[in-house]
Parts: sequence; structure tokens; C-alpha cells
Amino acid sequence: MAAAPLKRGDAIVWVPPRSEGEQGLGSEALLLAMRAPPVGTGGYERVSLEALQGTNRVRLIFDARDVTLLTPVVPALSGSRLAQALPNVIEESLLQDVAACAVVPGPPMEDGRRLVAVIDREWLETVIGWFESRKMRVLSAWPAQLVLPEPDASACWSVACTSQAIVLRTGTVTGLGWRAPDNPAQRTEALTDLLGAALATTQRPQGLNIQIDEPQWEGPAQAAGAALALPVTVAPLQAPQTSPIDLLAGRAGASKRLMASFDARVWRVPAALAAACAVAALVGLNLQWGQLARERNALRAAMESTFRAAFPGTQVVVDPVLQMTRQVAALRSRSGQSGPDDFLPLLGRLGEALGSAGTDALAAMEFRDGRLKVRFRPERVDGRAAREQLRQACTRAGLKLEFDNDREPTATVGLQG
Repeated sequence: MAAAPLKRGDAIVWVPPRSEGEQGLGSEALLLAMRAPPVGTGGYERVSLEALQGTNRVRLIFDARDVTLLTPVVPALSGSRLAQALPNVIEESLLQDVAACAVVPGPPMEDGRRLVAVIDREWLETVIGWFESRKMRVLSAWPAQLVLPEPDASACWSVACTSQAIVLRTGTVTGLGWRAPDNPAQRTEALTDLLGAALATTQRPQGLNIQIDEPQWEGPAQAAGAALALPVTVAPLQAPQTSPIDLLAGRAGASKRLMASFDARVWRVPAALAAACAVAALVGLNLQWGQLARERNALRAAMESTFRAAFPGTQVVVDPVLQMTRQVAALRSRSGQSGPDDFLPLLGRLGEALGSAGTDALAAMEFRDGRLKVRFRPERVDGRAAREQLRQACTRAGLKLEFDNDREPTATVGLQG
């Protein structure tokens, strides 16, 4: 397939393996990216995620070690029925729980087989979420094995050597991934081991087309080819071929992707500010509570002092206001005076409120604790309008009238206040 074209603001990004990318993808230069327009001399550059400024759209290439390619025999299904059947078909071929994986069907093959790509769903969503949270649209996500040139008529295998991985494509839908050491001698050994493992199960190729991201790979590439007696052609790492399978097709619904796309680093400063505001609010609330408590204690002490000054013989002061009211009422009673909440003053005000209708309006009356408990004749308080009129008349007389309920003609009458 032809290489994917790059437009202005686009980038092709080789994602590091999960074992390395989970820790420092945002801050460390772990991404191998080709941008348009090219930066510097063009081609690929090693950058961090934060350094991809000005990039609007990306095509991701996932490490071959994180993507498993299978070619199982699959029933002739399509759509949702195929999606439901695939996990059961490939379950025995995986070491990981298939429920935690994104299973992506590819194009059908001969003999009823079908290409299937499997990747850990959490890792797929996490990587895509990192880019989307930085306003970069992910156009596609391809397995690294399938973006190398497909072996042509000369039957030469394609190899890509980067600072983090070695990728080998041996056929149309087959390929392997290997770790890339830093030491040149170890790189030769790793490349030789990868090719040897492929030769043990696949027909021997006529040669190797090796793409490298840095000149330090040329020596190990030539040495590995010589060790296996295979001619080697070395070239710089090229733009990827369009993969026959896109991992984005295996993504879950938007609600299930929400937490996977959450990037805690973006929320560090807002979370810190929110925590600081919460702490400041709690401190201020406690300071205000302490101030109000001191004012309450000072007011209570002043009321108790005033009460003791007026009635020095009192032994215990529990409620200065209530005790003062009772003492004043007792003094008034002993002097032969009546208070406004005594029986006669209350009855007089009620009679004033009832007016001429009060002669036969009351059926019963009881006085207790400065309040009148009265029972009206039912015909006098029948209806909401009559009750409201009586309540307003009591209000004008300085009384507060409250009926027990809407049905009973009983009410409580007391002073306003």
C-alpha cells in the first residue's frame, strides 16, 4: 500500500512500547515523529509529547510488542455479530484476558481466515487520550508490523530499527517485534536473534530491506546480515505504508473512554488551586465560628451579670432571659399588677378583635403559660375566608392567632413577638 500522505499540521508518531511509555511519555523525548512541514532537516525527530506544538492531527504507530496479530478461522459474519464472535474465537490464543483487550478485525483472507489485531484496551485508550487532551485529533492507529513495506517479488523482508524497537515484517499479515538495546554489539545480537527466530518458522528471504532512524544502526544491520548470510540494503526510516487494519475500530463507546482519556497532569494546577481554596474556606469558617463563639459567651456573661445585679439572691442562672421574665412576672403579680400576657389583658384584646360578634363566638376557653386556648363555635369559623378575617383582626389587636388545623375550630391566642 502507498505511504500515508502528510498535510500541514499533521504528524506520524511512533509510540514507544508500553513498558517505557507509561512513565514519561509527556515529559521525556520518547516519541519518534515525522511532522509536516518538516522540522530542521526533515525526516524523523525524537520529541516529547509536549514538544508536538502546532500539530493538529496525528497518525499513531503502536509498537509491535504491544499488538498481537492473529489469523484465525472466523465464521462468515459481519458487523456487531462479528464483534461478538471474535473474542470467543481468539480467546485460547491469548495470554491476557480477552475482556481487557481491544479486538479489531481486519480484511478476510483465504481458507476462511481473517486478520485480527489485539491490543490492551487500557493502553490504547490512554495513548489516544494523551493526544486528544492536547487538542490533537488521532486519524489512525496502526500496528508497527503492518506499516513497513510488504515483501515484494524479490521476497525481501522489511525491517525497521529505532532506538526503542526492532520491527520485522515477513509477509502480508505477519511480523515480529523486539527490544532495541543501546550498545552496538547488543544491537547486532538482538537483530540477529529476531531474524533467526523468524527464519526458524518462515521460508528464508532473499534479502533484508532495513530502515534505520539513526546512523548508529548501519553497522549492526550489516553485521546481522553477514551473520545470517543475507544481503542487506540500509536506508533512512521512511514514511509508513497504510496499514490494512486500524486499531481505532476497536475502541469502546465514549462513556467507557472517559476515564482512559483523563490526563491527571493537565489537572494538577487546577486541583492544587481548588484544594488551596477549600483549605482557606475551612480556616476562615473556623475563625468566624470562633469569633461568634466568643461574642456569644460575652453576651451571655453580660446578660447573667445584669440578671444577678437585678436579683442578687438567685443561686443558679441557667437561662437569664427566661428567669428574668419569670421574676418580673412574679414581682408584678405580688404588686397586684397584671402583665400583657396575663389572662384578663389577653381576653380583653381578644374581645376587641372579635368586636360585636364576640358575644356568642366562643364555646370554650382555657388559659395556660400566657396563652389562651379557645374553641370557637363552628359556624363562626366555617371557611377559609372567615378564619383569615379573624386572624387579621387579632393581628391588629396585637395578638397572634393560630388554628390547630383546617377542620377543628380550636386555636391558640398569644401576644405577638
